[in-house]
Amino acid sequence: MKYADARQVRARVEAHAEPMRLTGARRHVLTAVLALLCGWSRVTDDTVRLAQIVEAAAGACGRRYDLKTVGRALAALAAAGVITYVPACGRGRHAQIGIDPRFLGDIVPLERDSQGRVIAESVTFSAGDSSYKPNSYLPTLRSSSGRLAARRPRAVDVRPHDVRMVLSQLPAVFASLSGRLRWCLGREIRNRLAAGFEPEQILAVLDAPLPDHVERPWRLALWRLTHNMPGAGPRLAPLQRAWDRREAARAAQAHAAETTRWRDAVVTAAGEKNLDRVLAAVRARLGTTTPDESRALAHAGRMAMREYPGQELSAALEQWVQALAPEAPSAPDPDLAAESLVFAGGQGMCVACEAAAGVERDALPLRSVVCDACWTVLAPPELVSPELGVCA
Repeated sequence: MKYADARQVRARVEAHAEPMRLTGARRHVLTAVLALLCGWSRVTDDTVRLAQIVEAAAGACGRRYDLKTVGRALAALAAAGVITYVPACGRGRHAQIGIDPRFLGDIVPLERDSQGRVIAESVTFSAGDSSYKPNSYLPTLRSSSGRLAARRPRAVDVRPHDVRMVLSQLPAVFASLSGRLRWCLGREIRNRLAAGFEPEQILAVLDAPLPDHVERPWRLALWRLTHNMPGAGPRLAPLQRAWDRREAARAAQAHAAETTRWRDAVVTAAGEKNLDRVLAAVRARLGTTTPDESRALAHAGRMAMREYPGQELSAALEQWVQALAPEAPSAPDPDLAAESLVFAGGQGMCVACEAAAGVERDALPLRSVVCDACWTVLAPPELVSPELGVCA
């Protein structure tokens, strides 16, 4: 389809998915599918592997989802009517994804033959190539500085003088290597310098006591550099720790902003008067107390949208609260309670032994009839008179 049509189709899909409030894998997978289809002016693609969607989603959000998670997200989007998805069946097969036909409208896709190739005669919006020999070289790919800054540092700059200095001060057993093995040793030394280690540390590792007989010096040097200098050195480790702290702070800030957004949405949807009901439903759902009310309200909004997808937040929250609200105890019927009391008392008979006549006890909530013998045994000590053994 045309580039303008691809942008229009993408806008339609995104506008339809906005009220659904997709989160997590579903949102990132939908973004990856739109990038793979609309980004290349395609309506369907029958040669898709889930690994492509994983890579596209990782480039957008920085997280690599599992293949099963991507498959479930595609199936959920297909069930919601956003895309069409036919999973791959069999070894070496490909999945088929596409835009749901209802978003195409007046857009007519290109005609294809039985093998899925575009019929050239049906292309009316693109002129033919006038060159007799199309350019077979891909354009130069340039990385933006923003994407490079977002990556965790994995190496530091290596000064050529450091490599030459280490090679010039090698022990005699390693300095006598042949030209090719000396070049391989220099490459390993450069790798350790890029990992943040100092030249003095590399020389200390290589200058350790040697065995009595060294048959292959190159293998010994490689083993020492590999097993004694793992990970990041003193030059690279502080950069990585600083990056980790920045990423942790950024993630915490994003999480706090997301929690605040959900909390404000729940307060707006439920109202200030119903927040106690929402918090009670959260406690009933989790079975524990919620010291942070903001996080509890945000969690309630997310759980309500997961339980009742496709609905407005206010309606989903009301249904979720009603499903988890504890049942209020019903008030007893006065007539039924009086009849039960008369029946239990047997018109003056003791409600405990039902064999002797008793008197009404004012200390009991219902003024039940209990005889003196039963009252002496069952009543608390503070209600029993020490002289008569009954409550006066």
